[in-house]
Amino acid sequence: MKEALVILLFFIAACNGSKQQPGHEQYSASDSATAQGMVKQDTSSEQAQDNQAPIQQGIKGKIYYESGNQMPSPDVPRTSNKRGVQRQVFIYELTNASQVTTTEGVFYSNIKTKQVAQVTTDANGNFSVSLKPGRYSIFTKEPKGLYANLFDGQNNIFPVEVKEGEVTEVEFLVNYDAVY
Repeated sequence: MKEALVILLFFIAACNGSKQQPGHEQYSASDSATAQGMVKQDTSSEQAQDNQAPIQQGIKGKIYYESGNQMPSPDVPRTSNKRGVQRQVFIYELTNASQVTTTEGVFYSNIKTKQVAQVTTDANGNFSVSLKPGRYSIFTKEPKGLYANLFDGQNNIFPVEVKEGEVTEVEFLVNYDAVY
């Protein structure tokens, strides 16, 4: 009888512990990274991205911001302060580093290629934009100019390819205030 009561109490506790308020963080055991431990998911960001206008072809992504000391240390465990942020996103025809004026290595002005789109992310950094098939460069607007920190082997700035009938997903990390 005691064992049945213990099992019943455990079952009730497990059921109560699985209820989540909408928009709160939860842990998912179904993620592919489960082998490394529980994976934290921010359902409020997922819900916000679901509220983005659906697109059939173009770019969909999230802008993250990270700052501060990100150096690993044996005395202090590394904790990322990476978070989704609201930004203006500028999309240009594929842009090479030779087609811009560069300041501090990551801020750009006088871009010689054509701007094809501009979109503002939601508060969590999510955005989507419909585009024709082609190759593009993505920048965010920062106080010191347009920003990007990713290059391909031909020195093209944050290159993204959109294919016919597909949505290309990107993560864009704004990290000029971070130290690694």
